[in-house]
Amino acid sequence: MIAKHIPINSVKKSNFAGLVNYIVDPQNKTERIGLIRAVNCYSDRPDCVVAEVLNTQQMNQRATSDKTYHLVVSFRDDELSEATLQQIEDQLCDGLGFGEHQRLSVVHHDTDHLHMHIAINKIHPERHTIHNPHYDYKVIGELCEKLEQAYGLTPDNHETKKRGAQGRASNIEFKAGSESLIGWMQQECLAQIQAATSWTELHQVLKDHGLELRERGNGFVFVSSNGIGVKASSIDRALSKANLVKKLGDYVGVDDDTTTKKQYSKQYSKQYEPRPLRNKIDTSKLYAQYTKEQNEAAIQGKNQWNKLRDKKNQAIEAVKTKAKLKRLLIKNVTSGRLSKKIMVASVYSELKTRIDAINKDFREGYQASKASHKRMDWLSWLVKESRQGNQEALDILRARKDYSAQTNNVSGTQANDDSLKNKDFIETITRTGTIICNIGSIAIRDGGNRLVIMAGATKEKISGILQEAKIKYGKKLTINGSDDFREKVVQVAVDTNSDVTFADEALEQRRLDLINNRTGQGLEGRDAIGLDKQENPLQQKVSRISIKSPRKGRSK
Repeated sequence: MIAKHIPINSVKKSNFAGLVNYIVDPQNKTERIGLIRAVNCYSDRPDCVVAEVLNTQQMNQRATSDKTYHLVVSFRDDELSEATLQQIEDQLCDGLGFGEHQRLSVVHHDTDHLHMHIAINKIHPERHTIHNPHYDYKVIGELCEKLEQAYGLTPDNHETKKRGAQGRASNIEFKAGSESLIGWMQQECLAQIQAATSWTELHQVLKDHGLELRERGNGFVFVSSNGIGVKASSIDRALSKANLVKKLGDYVGVDDDTTTKKQYSKQYSKQYEPRPLRNKIDTSKLYAQYTKEQNEAAIQGKNQWNKLRDKKNQAIEAVKTKAKLKRLLIKNVTSGRLSKKIMVASVYSELKTRIDAINKDFREGYQASKASHKRMDWLSWLVKESRQGNQEALDILRARKDYSAQTNNVSGTQANDDSLKNKDFIETITRTGTIICNIGSIAIRDGGNRLVIMAGATKEKISGILQEAKIKYGKKLTINGSDDFREKVVQVAVDTNSDVTFADEALEQRRLDLINNRTGQGLEGRDAIGLDKQENPLQQKVSRISIKSPRKGRSK
């Protein structure tokens, strides 16, 4: 279980309504939205909750910080009931001091792990004071440990080792799938930087790795050869300006150090380039294609922007010239002064309207161009390629998946990875290569070598997944997951007369026992109504008479 506060980058962007609209939006996915719950509100409808919260936030005009608290809770376990999720939510919010505050929670199922978004109003509904939890990341970690023990959840490491820029860099590496400058420097040159005994040695170490140390504000920043910069203390606290000056003396830059300045003319031996994180599969070929496409998209986007800008400037210049000619004509018109003023005002109004329309067209064109030439991170590009049928990209995504956690799934020994055959039915592909698609009314989660079944799946859904698994893996299936889940799958297979068998001997024997029990119950039912009993002679005679054909009537 992992819980995390998602802070807003700018207070101006804080918007409770926007957050709620995002978390309740199904995004045309059948598996996205689960339980929706409103607490301390007069209505359960999201739009009514938004109106109520915004009215409450308006009652506090003194607070200048963010008035909305966004908490995301993710679980490794899928078998969690709605009652358990509600209790976990209540205890988390109570522990953070938001027990009496208005909030809306939404459970999402569209990723590899069950997760819950909680949008909380930080303004108290009665006192109208703002509540900002102190050191909330520590409180959240402690609460998660207690909840894991209380509800038997799969534990996670809640010890915070990275804060600030280091934590953000780790998140970027995980979400984008590529190495950050912070991670690269910590692996490649941190030890050499710490071993430097003078500014000359420090600058030389940085030079060898394609880096440069610059003063920025009251501190230092490291800048790579491709222009990416990072705060020095983000690499290690020992590299802050105060610690470096204390160790090496007053700062001496490259321009002040003639020896280092001469050496800077040499080519560096290493340099930072964003690369994919280590993977079981060779990514060099696809990454080269990714880099090429991103560079081309950047160039095309810039060219498109230049064309739109030139077109806008030409259009504005044309309407200005036309307006100028109209004013000259008005000036030479033999009319009264008041009439001329009215005509000039009309020309100015028309000019302003035309310029506004031109600027609007430019903004719309720019946004469309920006969307079509948007720079994508490595994993997003792999997802895009997978949707277009690139099996190699899908394999790279799936190589990132950790199946150490117990999940409810169906697999088989027969290899038949045709996950991309039904591209038209694919709803989404996660960043670990799980394909979520709709086949009829059944949502299938295809992990390549297994079909994942989410908690709370209905009998019809499990039956549909078993049929899909039979097509994909053959009749002999392996069922992985909790004992309750395995028993449920066996029951469904027997109830629906599914033509499948199970690789696990105990599970297969259980299936056969259920079939035999049902067959025996059917025979007992026939005996109860006398269908299979020995008929007496009178019954046999009646039976023979009843099956004789009726006599034909005599004609008069």
